[in-house]
Amino acid sequence: MLSTAMLYFRETAKAGSLRRAAEQLGVAPSAISRQIAKLEGELQTALLDRRANRTTLTPAGELVLAHADQALQNSEALRGALQELTGQPAGIVRIGSIEGMVGHFLSNNLARFQKRHPQVKVQASVVGSRAVLKALQEGRIDIALAFNLPERHAFREHARLEQPLCAIVAPTHALARRRSVSFRELEGHRVALPDRSFQIRHLVDRIASKTQVALELVIETSTLDMAKGVVRNSDLITFLPRYAALHEVSNGDLCAVPLQERDFAATAISLLTLPGQRQSPAARALLEMLATSMGRYGGTAAPRSDSGNTRVQK
Repeated sequence: MLSTAMLYFRETAKAGSLRRAAEQLGVAPSAISRQIAKLEGELQTALLDRRANRTTLTPAGELVLAHADQALQNSEALRGALQELTGQPAGIVRIGSIEGMVGHFLSNNLARFQKRHPQVKVQASVVGSRAVLKALQEGRIDIALAFNLPERHAFREHARLEQPLCAIVAPTHALARRRSVSFRELEGHRVALPDRSFQIRHLVDRIASKTQVALELVIETSTLDMAKGVVRNSDLITFLPRYAALHEVSNGDLCAVPLQERDFAATAISLLTLPGQRQSPAARALLEMLATSMGRYGGTAAPRSDSGNTRVQK
């Protein structure tokens, strides 16, 4: 368990300034400053280099921060072990997800999970697929939802949701009534695409290159919601797996038309943990809920392998 002084120091080190740490903690900056000064007095060394609007760590501060991070992880492990004894999930579960799984799948499941386990706090972060995998590898999250894993990877895969990439269009679009469409038929069409921080964008670019199709990119955005929004209100096209627009498709706001180039346009979302990482009862409960829900979406369960890598049941 971390002392108040250590907690305040850790938050300040992560935030980069006393002011931001105070805002996040909901306390006065002077209170944080006093606690850090107390900690520096106990350790008889300076931990922070305070200059202008930026607070940086001294070499001693970096050592103390590493200790604080490890102590916090140990506290979470202890809390998980105590939960094992009581059988009541509690504590914190950290999950990272790509944006495409948030709007319908993850938000609905987290709402259900909170009702079932009100003592559990969930910290959810939404980032790109590469960032999700890095956070899982570094132990900063417990569970990950990632897009299009390579065939060989260092994670344990609990479930996978496979769907083809679709052309996403407004209900009034000429393609809306089609059951499928060839990418080659989209030559010259105006499109709204996510930027290259998204793996989906790289997939679209690869399909265009392999089929030698030129699309007219008129809107590039850093969010999938923006891409879906402009398509809903125009004759533009974007590309997403159906699950990433499920809410809008179910409401009749958008239509998802699968691409015929299945070999090029296959997509998969994987539910992942880090092999060897001890999962708390709360994390295991959330994992089970997400894996079950992915099955209802048409996903498959993934048995554990000895190496931590897995093969998905087809």
